[in-house]
Amino acid sequence: MARRHSDTTWRRAILGFALVGIVGCGGSSASVVDVLAASSYTDVADELETLLEDELGIDIRFSFGSSGTFLEQLNQGAPAAVVITANGETMRRLESAELVDASIAMNRNELIIVTADTTIGQSINSLADLAASGDAVTVVCASTAPCGAATDQLLKQAGLTLSPASREPNVRATLTKVILGEADAAIVYRTDARVRHDLRSVEITDTVDVVGRAASVTGKANGANIIEVLGSAAAAAILADAGFSAP
Repeated sequence: MARRHSDTTWRRAILGFALVGIVGCGGSSASVVDVLAASSYTDVADELETLLEDELGIDIRFSFGSSGTFLEQLNQGAPAAVVITANGETMRRLESAELVDASIAMNRNELIIVTADTTIGQSINSLADLAASGDAVTVVCASTAPCGAATDQLLKQAGLTLSPASREPNVRATLTKVILGEADAAIVYRTDARVRHDLRSVEITDTVDVVGRAASVTGKANGANIIEVLGSAAAAAILADAGFSAP
């Protein structure tokens, strides 16, 4: 299968959200193996799909959503053979519910601030600036999403209070608010920030990082083989090139 062009990733993310929203309405084709992944993996999906298809000779389809919804999705019968979460806590809940087999650590990510190229955005040079700004329209992830839980932890350890204009369901929805000019700033993952060169990135001192994990769904064919490839040096190189760190 030919590799899809990278400028399709935003459309693929929207399609992924639709797929995980209709899991009770039919499932996937027998010829396609589904991977349910956190939205922060949107930009590496094409390369990971190609690697998996080349190594295993099967048709792979990624769909995306907030890791915080994966427990419900699998309980409702989502047709995924593999789940990739943005953090370890979400995976631990899936393991405790006996929905997945033992997981592997895939990568490490960390939080960063992105701002619009505006006067208000340019005035934000630290997490303290963001918290102190009375004018900045700021968005963050919902607490139920890994990026939101990490943001809450970050603010708590920094002793800062933030009053966001909204809390979005996942990191891509959060980032999109700034892209569309609906927010001056957002807290997102480093890997999401780096794909938008039109946005300004602000480092966070003593940032919080999260470890992404992958596991095969219990009883699903092909899952163990996919996990083996995702844990390979070739997959690690793809993730590193996208800005993920080693776990």
